[in-house]
Amino acid sequence: MADDKFRQERRKITPDDLGDEPATPPAKQPTQQWQQPSEEGQPRFEAREEDPRSKWVSATDRPEGEDTITPKVSGNIPARYQKMFAQGSQATKHKKAQRSDEEQFAAANVRVTGSSKLEELVSKLRPDSGQFEEIRLPSRGRFYDDENGPENGLLNIRPMTGEEEQILTQPRFVKKGQAINMIFQRCLKEGFRPESLLSVDRTYMLIWLRGISYSSDYEVDVTCPFTDRKFSTTIDLGKLLIQYCPDDYGPDLTDVLPRSGYRFKYRLSTGKDEQDVQEYRDMIIRKGGDSGRDDSLIYRTALLLEDIEGLTDKQELVMLIKKLPIQDVAYLRTTVTEPPFGVDTKIQLTSPYTSDEFEIDLPLETAFFFPKMKKK
Repeated sequence: MADDKFRQERRKITPDDLGDEPATPPAKQPTQQWQQPSEEGQPRFEAREEDPRSKWVSATDRPEGEDTITPKVSGNIPARYQKMFAQGSQATKHKKAQRSDEEQFAAANVRVTGSSKLEELVSKLRPDSGQFEEIRLPSRGRFYDDENGPENGLLNIRPMTGEEEQILTQPRFVKKGQAINMIFQRCLKEGFRPESLLSVDRTYMLIWLRGISYSSDYEVDVTCPFTDRKFSTTIDLGKLLIQYCPDDYGPDLTDVLPRSGYRFKYRLSTGKDEQDVQEYRDMIIRKGGDSGRDDSLIYRTALLLEDIEGLTDKQELVMLIKKLPIQDVAYLRTTVTEPPFGVDTKIQLTSPYTSDEFEIDLPLETAFFFPKMKKK
């Protein structure tokens, strides 16, 4: 039997087809569908109802990027036609795969309407019902213009929910450095892009968010530097010292190197810069570089430099930094990465084994956002 017995019509959707969508679909009309030949060798046809929507498509119903109707085909289909339809299906899957990870995550977490009891319970938990807390950023907004951040230095932030915790369980978001940005974007009342905020402010927001979502008590395991023995301790995040930006600091930042006397201009790190540095470090690792060849610290310094004595090219700035006296390099790195404001993340502890005091940086471990909540 000829192959064209199995071929279904595929036609382009014309502008006339995409006019006003009918209020109700046209009535279904009986049609015939090919069946296997009967015992007498004659073809059999079975009456069935045809979905009228296969004859018209509205602008809203038509899949994005497609202007033709993909028919549903069943029965004994020759191999070359099976391949043709398979290719069409793969093309659609490929288009879906082009969506960003954030879009796919949002699509998978669309709210659905449930029972009246569910709606009642959810409505009482809505984060926009008075649960936002106003915070004052350490930068006081001196480096923002109300487009990249709040010029008055004030933001409104709410506690995390189970939806935000789910973001932290997605390895692809954590590995790409997108998880924190996605959480900030969901928990902030304002519409600023989280990656445009200063790293100093982001650290403060992260600690504040953890405190209001769980509690200010942060249990960590610490290694005693005198005995190499581990012990558990609780850090009160609410007691961390916050220093606010001085009136005489910024927004234009310039300085002079102590040894060479070179003048330089710089800016403060943002979330986008931190992600760029991490991608640079990952690239070095992929290329098999060892720790001795890791120049990410110099790369980070050059990234934040606007110029040194008029030199602006980033690659040349890296070369110049490598040739500077070590005193200038240390001064440069400290100046551009440690502004005189922010959260003091240095923690003073006392060893339970020797009673000696020592200092650690606030450890951002798994328990920071996945603490074990004790029963009251």
